[in-house]
Amino acid sequence: SRARGFHRLGACPSAAIAKFSPRAMLRAAAKSKTAAARSAAGTSAPKRRVGHASRPSRAAETAKGDGISVDVEYSGVWGQIVTFPKRRPFATNIIVATLKTSLADLIVQKAEGKEKIDWKRNGVFTAFGFAYLGIAQWFIYVTVFTRLCPNAIRFSNLPWAEKLKDRAGQIDLIKQTCYDNFIHYTFVYFPVFYIFKEMIQADPSGSGADLGAITQKATAKYWNNIVTDNLYMWSLWVPGDLLVYACPIWMRLPLNHAISLAWTMILSSLRGSEK
Repeated sequence: SRARGFHRLGACPSAAIAKFSPRAMLRAAAKSKTAAARSAAGTSAPKRRVGHASRPSRAAETAKGDGISVDVEYSGVWGQIVTFPKRRPFATNIIVATLKTSLADLIVQKAEGKEKIDWKRNGVFTAFGFAYLGIAQWFIYVTVFTRLCPNAIRFSNLPWAEKLKDRAGQIDLIKQTCYDNFIHYTFVYFPVFYIFKEMIQADPSGSGADLGAITQKATAKYWNNIVTDNLYMWSLWVPGDLLVYACPIWMRLPLNHAISLAWTMILSSLRGSEK
């Protein structure tokens, strides 16, 4: 026990001296430098994370608005034009829908060999493109469908390799395609189209100029064509929607309009000149 006691007494001075030895002081200096470096890295690391997370944070901010616009940097007029669809998707949707629908009907009228453009017929498609395809469909596709299918936006923005692994997103992809083709197009899109057509082409001096008579006539015409119209619609839009709802969310409506250009030409050929 005395030996242990002396050992303790002897150890204390040596430990104190060791703390102030040149080697120990060098170690302490090295540790302080390392701590300072870590502290500096700690202050700079959050900046890198903020930069790396800038895209998700922007996405979170835009989700408070329309949920699909992207805050992107640009320079010059050309950069402003190129990034416009991402920055202003709603305005882009209205512009593209209006021009596309009018253009599709004009192409079909020329293909039919008409010497003069039927502007009243073209007015049906232009008004329908602006009011329904440009404004109403935004609400249906962006607001309603993304609420019915909560994984839709997340899935659409994933890389293609990740989409193949995301079962919940794949289920929502099928759901959106079914909602669009078998509910939206059949019970909303076509009735609205026939009403627009009847309103614009109806004789304002005739007895059927009131809204009730117009709706009744439009519904009767759609009922006669319901099978043919929907078979044409489904043959194009079932595969088309699978692509549209799988693409990045900001691209959804522009891509939809690209396919819709072909569809509007079909619709104009089928029903444009029908009285």
